[in-house]
Amino acid sequence: MNLLPSFFLRKDSIIDDLLKKLAHKDAEKNVFNIVIIGQTGVGASSLINMIIGTSNVSISTDVSPCTKKFTAYSFTFNGRAFRLIDSPGFGSSKSTTSTIVRSLRELDSQFGIDLVVNCLRGTRGDASAGLQNYNAIRSAVSGDVPIVAVITGLERYPEGMDRWWTRNEADLKARRMVFADHACVTTLDAGNTSDLKLKTRVVESEKVTKDLILRNCAMKRGCLGMAGPRRHTRY
Repeated sequence: MNLLPSFFLRKDSIIDDLLKKLAHKDAEKNVFNIVIIGQTGVGASSLINMIIGTSNVSISTDVSPCTKKFTAYSFTFNGRAFRLIDSPGFGSSKSTTSTIVRSLRELDSQFGIDLVVNCLRGTRGDASAGLQNYNAIRSAVSGDVPIVAVITGLERYPEGMDRWWTRNEADLKARRMVFADHACVTTLDAGNTSDLKLKTRVVESEKVTKDLILRNCAMKRGCLGMAGPRRHTRY
């Protein structure tokens, strides 16, 4: 007799609604699960809007986080299907770090996480929070799950956006924040500006972010000799 997993019986967990939806869909085996996560207000939800080309994901601020539960959004790129999973932000009064960590562990153990995108604000100087968040993510997912960095808020960066990484990678490594890959972006809505330079950066940001996801999912699949995304045996 197969017992229902515990998330079917729980109420009000920040991950349960997503797990139930994935269970009903049997977590389609050809869809990559990509978790988008970061400090509250860092632009993770804006990043998802940019990738999927809509404004369906509510945008939060440092004061008022909008993502209260794990929520999935689908998109297809270069013939492959992806599920972008928007996570509640670290540092929110609504969700503690331990709650987010437990949720990530359950998602990974039940349905598999193929890639984690850790959003970091390029203009924010709270290094201690960034390190704590990184360590929390790394402790929550399997060792074979790549963590990549997306640096947001670079619309006014005085040089090319990727120069931020050139200037700051060594500092990240010194704090033992080691990422499999990176992208430096702005998550501004191109429709809200007439500045041609900003519009160009928005277009560039969408491209490098999609390429980052595709590249690292393909790399992970190839290294593990898999025919598709990593999935676990479930109930």
